[in-house]
Amino acid sequence: MTEKACLEDERISLMTPSPELAAEKPLYLTGNEYLSLPDIGTAGEISSLNVLHMGARGLLEFRGDEERPLLAPYVTVDGEEALLPDRLTWRYRNDWMPHFEVRVDGRYSIDGQIITPPGRRGGCFRLRLTNLSAAPLTVEMGWRGCWGEFNHLIFNRRPVKGERSVEYDSWTGSLILEARSGLPLAALALALTAEQKEETKPRWDYSSRPDEPVSYLGAVMMEAAPGSSASVTLFIAVNLEADGAGTTAMDLKRHGAASLAAETERWLEERRIDLPEPAASALLNRNLFFNYFYALGRALDDDSLVPVTSRSPRYYVSAAYWSRDTLLWSFPGLLLADRKIARELLLTVFRRHLNRAGEHAHYINGTLLYPGFELDQLAAHFLALERYETATGDLSLLDEEIVNRGLKLLAKKALAQFDPQSGLYRTFLDPSDDPVLYPFLIYDNALLQCAFTYLASLQAAGRWDDPTDFAGLAGALQQEIYRQGTVKGPHGIMFAWAVDGKGRFQLYDNPPGSLQLLAFYGFCSPEDRVFRNTVSWIRSSNNPYFHVEGPFAEAGSQHAPNPWPLAACNDILALNEGGVDFLLRAPMDNGFCCETVHPQTGRASTGAAFASAAGFLAHALCWINRNKSG
Repeated sequence: MTEKACLEDERISLMTPSPELAAEKPLYLTGNEYLSLPDIGTAGEISSLNVLHMGARGLLEFRGDEERPLLAPYVTVDGEEALLPDRLTWRYRNDWMPHFEVRVDGRYSIDGQIITPPGRRGGCFRLRLTNLSAAPLTVEMGWRGCWGEFNHLIFNRRPVKGERSVEYDSWTGSLILEARSGLPLAALALALTAEQKEETKPRWDYSSRPDEPVSYLGAVMMEAAPGSSASVTLFIAVNLEADGAGTTAMDLKRHGAASLAAETERWLEERRIDLPEPAASALLNRNLFFNYFYALGRALDDDSLVPVTSRSPRYYVSAAYWSRDTLLWSFPGLLLADRKIARELLLTVFRRHLNRAGEHAHYINGTLLYPGFELDQLAAHFLALERYETATGDLSLLDEEIVNRGLKLLAKKALAQFDPQSGLYRTFLDPSDDPVLYPFLIYDNALLQCAFTYLASLQAAGRWDDPTDFAGLAGALQQEIYRQGTVKGPHGIMFAWAVDGKGRFQLYDNPPGSLQLLAFYGFCSPEDRVFRNTVSWIRSSNNPYFHVEGPFAEAGSQHAPNPWPLAACNDILALNEGGVDFLLRAPMDNGFCCETVHPQTGRASTGAAFASAAGFLAHALCWINRNKSG
């Protein structure tokens, strides 16, 4: 066995590959900055609800048990169940608000809508029945539920030992679920209102026994006259403890479902991006909002902004911070949705995550979670700051002491990776967080060269004072990349993936950090012949991880071999046309971005609910539309 083969075997043995997904039924999701509803079933059942908690360094989750969800809507009409899963037709209103409809034999129709207004610590679930018949209907509408688990989430679920209390608070008219471990950790309040002149008072029934799941039911009985409608709303509120949750629910009730729906719709419409093709618009906006609310949130206990990979436990490394995820993938989507939040995010990253910048993964409070240096993650800080300034024209961030000082610290870390013998900069892990075969990745070095060019522009404009000659470093690094990092390939001279600085090289590409993006980041021209040859190689049968055959032809990687939606985004940004078609046809994770898809079905095969990548997807679709129209 050759030395290279031995190195490759050792590298593979140290990888943490993506776990394969089991087949799932269709799921829906929604949420806002304070609560996530990541697994809503086809009968409207909510399996779990979670909140970010800085003190817990992750997510805290209210969950049902193995057989019963946390909340499930139900409607009986003249004693018969009406909300059967095969009867419900689902869609997203405004590309984010789950909405279902039921129509039964011309007798009645039911619609349900889940509303999570941005900026509020809660939301509501509204049910409305319309009597289409000539006879009155006896109707009961409400929610059944079970609180079986209270979990702590960072990558995996872990039960939180402590007391779980459930009681009805007559002062706020709420059923309140509170988790305590000594002091309260989090509380969930549920409050019912009915919209009918002659409604009966909502009732709550619940059972609570020590060390057993808690069952509860909230319902309203009413008569629906011919041609009339009857509505019931469940208000859902979260806070640090029972009193705060109950009073938050009262505030939501005072605003009412119609007002909360209207403010949510206004917020979404103000940020919606229209493309010429309706299907592309829907895909873009759904992922734009998914990225905004699931790759970002606010901590329940200190209200601080919290960037994460994903707030859905269905993503296998959820509730943690990656610089790459936040700054290279999520951030371009955030810039499309809300520039003020994008600015706050950059300040948050510089204040909280700077000391461990470039390290594999952090807890949400900035403490190191998963060690391992990654050069592309270090370079991501410079590129995000440059992207923000270019997109907004706001040059004030460098006036912030933490940013000005942070750039010096980041630059010092980057320079520490320099290898004087090769003239290149080393990394320990690659963009899929796996060990490298050779220490000098061309993609990583190209990103750093772009970062040095940006620092040089700041120096030239007199906006940043540092004695290092970054213009010289940028020029020297670009020269070394072309000198050592280009090799003869099947399509002509191309960029290698990795080199050892002594003549050995590796041909490979990795969708989460692809050589296809070198022109997009500004390292070279899109017309550069070496770049074009590299793109041709990546998208050919010469690349062992490119799926040439099948309906979903796209690049995979050794980390996760199936086609990556991120690879389709890379295609778009490298001026290939195939990426848009791939994204429009692939179901992915119920219309949301995932890590990889099955090459035959296009359905998620690894990495469901990949929220940070959804921001990159939204950005790529917006980018290609602007370039075509421009």
